[in-house]
Amino acid sequence: MQSTALYLRNNFNTTFEIKKLEEVSNFSYRNLQRIFKGYYKETIGAYITRLKVESGAKMLLYQNQTISQIAIKVGYSDLQAFSKAFKKHFGISPQEYKSKKEDILTSIVKNTKIAMSFYEEKIINLPEQKVFYKTIMADYYSDKIEEVWDELYEEAVRLEVNVSTSESIGIIWDEPLISEAIRCNYDACFTLSQNCDFKNKFSIKILPEQTYAVFTHYGAYSLLQHTYDKIFGNWILNTQHEVSESPFLELYKVNSVHSDDPKEYVTEIYIPIK
Repeated sequence: MQSTALYLRNNFNTTFEIKKLEEVSNFSYRNLQRIFKGYYKETIGAYITRLKVESGAKMLLYQNQTISQIAIKVGYSDLQAFSKAFKKHFGISPQEYKSKKEDILTSIVKNTKIAMSFYEEKIINLPEQKVFYKTIMADYYSDKIEEVWDELYEEAVRLEVNVSTSESIGIIWDEPLISEAIRCNYDACFTLSQNCDFKNKFSIKILPEQTYAVFTHYGAYSLLQHTYDKIFGNWILNTQHEVSESPFLELYKVNSVHSDDPKEYVTEIYIPIK
């Protein structure tokens, strides 16, 4: 299912081929539809529609494209079709949503009047990376995130994947202020060397090269939201950089492997920019 979801996320704005979906999933399309709905609690068609309108919402918040341009980019043939699907999902039109950008971004911040401007610490270009990964659908602040890391490590040991020198990366696919928490997707990843010959196609993928604005969070994961509040409530509203619709990354530079004290954890938050 994680390979199928990854394929749909990478191709939701194009016309996908049933044959390709069968190849990716190793199921007939009929069986895939049944299993997919059982796991994700929505049909493949509904899943794709949600990806389209939620990606459109990201672009409305983060980018300066016209609504018509966004409609085409997320896979709709015209503005009217996009607007109809968007309003059905969010309850307001894309134009209304765009006009409320500042209210939406600052709605997650308890104190919207941040006294000092919040700046990125660096801009870097992260090269293409191969990762061993496991996907979970859950609230980003639930215990299930720790559980998926434990499962990933156990699977790495079982499959004899050497992760002793790997970096630990979390892929944040969805925005909690846009997507329902129960539908947020998260990938726990260990980086692998490019010449790694591990061939399990269901557990390996490539993170494409991307430029990021980088912020550092010091302390427990339970307090990560405070740093995100500053990013959404201040930086995104004031930055000259245009945020990409690509997923955010979290690099766990100091984690439970390095320290038993969560106060000593260091997490780098990577915000994709164009």
